[in-house]
Amino acid sequence: MALYYDLPVYQDTYRLILKIFELTKDFPREYKYTLGQDMKRDGLVLVRSIYRPGRC
Repeated sequence: MALYYDLPVYQDTYRLILKIFELTKDFPREYKYTLGQDMKRDGLVLVRSIYRPGRC
């Protein structure tokens, strides 16, 4: 059975999160803490939905 971090969907999502963090650091202040935080949170939710501990 493949580990979650070997799955292509996890790797793509992880790269997406890294890109989101890279892009949002240059957002203007008024968007960094609203839109930027929402984008980061939603990206992390994607990763958590791929990897759910305790599920077999």
